[in-house]
Amino acid sequence: MKRPAKWEIVCSGIGGRGVLLASAVLIETATAAGYHAMASDELGMSQRGGSVVSMLKVGAFRSPFVGRENADVLLSFEESEFYRNLTFLKRDGLAIVNSSRRETPPAVAALLKARGIRCRLVDADGIANRHGAMQASNMAMLGFFSHFGLGPFTFDAILGAIGRKVAPRLFDMNKAVCTEGRGAAAAAAAGYEVRR
Repeated sequence: MKRPAKWEIVCSGIGGRGVLLASAVLIETATAAGYHAMASDELGMSQRGGSVVSMLKVGAFRSPFVGRENADVLLSFEESEFYRNLTFLKRDGLAIVNSSRRETPPAVAALLKARGIRCRLVDADGIANRHGAMQASNMAMLGFFSHFGLGPFTFDAILGAIGRKVAPRLFDMNKAVCTEGRGAAAAAAAGYEVRR
């Protein structure tokens, strides 16, 4: 019998960075594709720019909590939160980090390599700013993530979920940011430098 598809995802950031909306979009994407999905949010001092962590499980899970070294994917909407939440990511996992850096610090790169973790940096803030929408960097992150085609999280499926979760007047802007995020991932995968 084929094992059911299951994914564990951690979204991390700080208050005001759209972590919870991104998490809601991912849950909507999964449920629209027929998967069981659940989330648990840790808000902390989110109203004052404190840490926000949203744990998502897609598939046959009973608890929404993601344990240490269990996450398949870590989406960090703030670079500092990547370091804080790296312990959630399993060996051979995928980390996508909103950062203007071109590479991680050497000590971090060595750790990631030792654990077989694929880490991709994307200047989601820069992408959002080019569209005059700094608050939409979460959409650039989702677009970037969609490039990897993990389970139900394709670009078209994520875009459809965005359309159901954001106000209609904001959809075109969010779509543009998400599309550029996906393009940044494709360009990085092809070995080309993304123009800033």
